[in-house]
Amino acid sequence: MNITANTKLYAVIGDPIAQSLSPQLHNGLFKENQIDAIYLPVGVKSEDLEKLMAGFRLLNFGGFNITKPHKMDIMKYLDEIDPLARKIGAVNTVVCQEGKMIGYNTDGFGFIKSIEKKLGDIQKENLSILILGCGGAVKSVAMALADWGVHEVIITNRTLEKAVDLAGQINETWLGKARAIPMEESSLRDVIENVSVIVNGTSLGMADHPERTPLAKTLIKKGILVYDMIYSPPKTQLLKDAQDAGALIENGLEMLLYQGLLAFELWTGIFPNPEQGKALLIKGME
Repeated sequence: MNITANTKLYAVIGDPIAQSLSPQLHNGLFKENQIDAIYLPVGVKSEDLEKLMAGFRLLNFGGFNITKPHKMDIMKYLDEIDPLARKIGAVNTVVCQEGKMIGYNTDGFGFIKSIEKKLGDIQKENLSILILGCGGAVKSVAMALADWGVHEVIITNRTLEKAVDLAGQINETWLGKARAIPMEESSLRDVIENVSVIVNGTSLGMADHPERTPLAKTLIKKGILVYDMIYSPPKTQLLKDAQDAGALIENGLEMLLYQGLLAFELWTGIFPNPEQGKALLIKGME
């Protein structure tokens, strides 16, 4: 590409950062949409975050993404924070606009966009979703679902207190939208009869232990959507079991895709073609 003094700068920051697929996605999208911009991976230690933010302001960055471990710490360096991101307590996207840095969280709505077409005739007001685990992006997803207007978010975790705490945080703003249950077979069996979507937000099934699963195959019912936030491997043991049981399945690649597309839209006003974006991510994984 032809980089000039007018080329707008964007970035993803984190520690480590080498594994990020965001540069593959956003540089491809800038090219596809003929936007004069470049997206850089920037590794930064927590103790250097403040200096980096000063540098971004000086260089007039257009915006940036944030990944582990800076999604919470970044908030103290921003001028404004979207109300939902403030409630979640984490920011993954910053828009630099008229001298201000404005923080958003696109993780939860990336998840919502990735399941909308798969819900069929189910209206969001009638949607009950079971989330396994409290790690990673679960808080963002659970709060975004409550804000979106689903009937109920049910959270289960091996440490029940963590699930109870998250449900309580959700109910402070969206009264009655969340509840916690023990991660025990009898409790899970009772709620699975009435949910339309099961989401794995645990690390069980990742590439280092692909045989592990957070849910017994016997609990999965036909026709339900089983969604695993893991995208490597693309088909975890949970998704294999769900497919065998006649459930619909989806991995976390589309959540990664849509949170990125929503960030791109915040920066440029353009919502890119999802098929182009997905092809860019898949190419980056090869």
